Amino acid sequence: MKKDMKTLLNKAFEAPEPSGKQAFLKNIRPREVSMPALVWQQVSYIRMPVWIFAILVIAFVITGSLLHLDRIENIMVYIMPFTAAISVLETQRSSRFNMSEIEMVTRFSLRSVVFARMIVFGILSFIMLCISVPVICLSFKTNIFITGIRCLIPYFLTMIISLLVERSVIGRKNGYLSLAVASLIMLVTFWMNHFNPEVIVKYTSFLETWGLLTVFALIALTLFEQWKTIKNVEVLT
Repeated sequence: MKKDMKTLLNKAFEAPEPSGKQAFLKNIRPREVSMPALVWQQVSYIRMPVWIFAILVIAFVITGSLLHLDRIENIMVYIMPFTAAISVLETQRSSRFNMSEIEMVTRFSLRSVVFARMIVFGILSFIMLCISVPVICLSFKTNIFITGIRCLIPYFLTMIISLLVERSVIGRKNGYLSLAVASLIMLVTFWMNHFNPEVIVKYTSFLETWGLLTVFALIALTLFEQWKTIKNVEVLT
């Protein structure tokens, strides 16, 4: 009798089949996020010092150009390696602060996040160049072609070497070697400009003939190194 009563009670109070269950489950699933949306999302993760650095560089170049300060073009060339180093440092921030494992199990893969950050910093560097180089050339009546190439070569050299270093055993233990690479390239450029005028004359002549081809080659090498970094980012963490 008790068993029959339990059976009747279970049937009387049995929960009805949920209506629209599949539609509900589809609604609670996260929407797919496109790459442009992911890139825009990563903009908010750029730290304030990076924005301040970019704004100060642009403000310095514009002010120096308007005041016709000597060697403003050389100073811009010296700054570009550090712009590349900061890009690499910020891109590798997840591994540097031991956040890679957490990011690997979140909604977006770590590879997607690193790729998006590379795009963000590439755009930021491009904007800095697009503002600074024309201002310098208009103020000092210099060749925009040569000025742009002079800024791009140390930038890409720093980027390539820094990405190689970051993937090495030493680079994984010390996340700030990119700044050392930038300092070395800046010192070499400084030596060329101030202590060996013959070298800078030959270098300028080389840029006039082979500068564009050199930049394209460095862009290809940079993209290749970035691809290797993205491909191995979860292995190297």
